[in-house]
Amino acid sequence: MPRDRRPRLGAVLTGVAALVAATAGAPEAHAVIVEKIVAVVGDRALLMTDLHTRARPFLTQLQARCPIGTPQCIPAENKIYQQLLERIVDEELEAQAAKRASIVVTAKDVDATLERIAQMNRMTQADLFADISRQSGMTDAEYRQEIRQQIVEGKLMQRIVQSQIRVTRQDVEAMFARLVERERHVLLYQAAWIVLPIAASGTAAAVDAKRREAAALVQLARNGSEFAALAREHSEDAKTREDGGDLGLRAPTGSPAALSGQQKLLAEPLEKVALGLGLGQVSEPFRFKDAIVIMRLSNRQPSRYSSFEAAQDELSQRVQTEKLEKAKQKWLKDLRRRTHVDVRFL
Repeated sequence: MPRDRRPRLGAVLTGVAALVAATAGAPEAHAVIVEKIVAVVGDRALLMTDLHTRARPFLTQLQARCPIGTPQCIPAENKIYQQLLERIVDEELEAQAAKRASIVVTAKDVDATLERIAQMNRMTQADLFADISRQSGMTDAEYRQEIRQQIVEGKLMQRIVQSQIRVTRQDVEAMFARLVERERHVLLYQAAWIVLPIAASGTAAAVDAKRREAAALVQLARNGSEFAALAREHSEDAKTREDGGDLGLRAPTGSPAALSGQQKLLAEPLEKVALGLGLGQVSEPFRFKDAIVIMRLSNRQPSRYSSFEAAQDELSQRVQTEKLEKAKQKWLKDLRRRTHVDVRFL
């Protein structure tokens, strides 16, 4: 097991006191470099050098976007340090909890995990280390330490938290519905509509008559009448009527295709209705500008979730991971309350 080089708070303070005492009364003043403590967890001091070392890979990536130390880059740098310090505090809490629980991670454990990661990425360990170094600037030793921390956390969670996790079918079904809904805001889609204009001077009775006409068309479409034929016969939108109300291929707002300008968007009220429809489904009548409109979803890019049954194992794992992360955060929060934690750098 790698030796823990992080000094205890008492040792740091004793060392500083010794340096002060050694220089007291000396004929010449000499500069003394004193290590800055960025946080204290229990009786363990976390040092600025540790924080700088951990931040280096992230700063290397940031350097590709903006020069380190420049005014426009400083907020991003500060955010990196703040997030990393919180993470290091959590890791120290976990390390102390692992020690109390007699959890040990050996070099063989780390080697086995590295081998699995390399195999999953179809590369040798040497290639894996080279790839990590190229992407983040981490040394082999730093990456091994990162993996070791992940193993410690995994063993802790398995012993302390995982036994509390229960995944039900209802949980998995809710995850499926949530992912499918989220996916709809990325996939390209094609919709058609029927437009029944309302005269500018139309009375409430005239508007109700249009709504009844639209409701009747909805029933015809849902009972098997071809939507395109209904649009050609009843829609009063000259641009799309001859095409059966077809609005063409569209991208959801905020999707990659929309942000890149590759595909056009529908107006927000129309998009909201279209994204809420299943394939082939016809909407209820709704008001859009000076018209009553009904829509049908004609096509959508295939979902990666072909069916609930096909995705059930993957979804169960995602639910378990999500619940485990929530339980871990709650455990860490409780642990912080029970442990002396003094964060000084933020």
